[in-house]
Amino acid sequence: MNVWLISDTHFDHKNILKYENRPFANANEMTEALIDNWNNVVKPDDLIFHLGDVFFTSAARMEYIAKRLNGRKILIRGNHDKGISNGKFRKLGFDVYNYYFFEDFILSHYPQNETALRTAIANTDLKGNICGHLHSKGRDLPKDIYKCVSVELTNYKPINFSDIRKEIFVRKMVKRFDT
Repeated sequence: MNVWLISDTHFDHKNILKYENRPFANANEMTEALIDNWNNVVKPDDLIFHLGDVFFTSAARMEYIAKRLNGRKILIRGNHDKGISNGKFRKLGFDVYNYYFFEDFILSHYPQNETALRTAIANTDLKGNICGHLHSKGRDLPKDIYKCVSVELTNYKPINFSDIRKEIFVRKMVKRFDT
């Protein structure tokens, strides 16, 4: 079993195309590409964390899209997930949380406070924060403690947890040697 992460798919959201300059002709093309990209890496028995802002569409389309997505799905609620109840998300096949600790990372929609996060890292086994929400602006987060998995930063596909772990470890080592 592999573990994957993704955030901010905004399935069927036409305005996200212009807000984030997504490279798709329309919302349907984007949604189909995101589903294909997801299923090309996530296998049915894999675990996938979606770090918020899943859908921007009708209830019927949510069901249609969710049924097509591989993996055991865990949702960390995002700001655009407010109008959908936990019960509805569960019917769509998602376990629902506001944040989640996985191994030695905190998974959240919003990046956690940097000072608090650095303090927690210094005093516990916590290694960092994997988040979403920022879309392309996630590039600006300190890379030694954060990994933003908004689709704009992951080539519009889920990213493997082990790759994130390695990336943060390498960046911490580089930062340690640079200081």
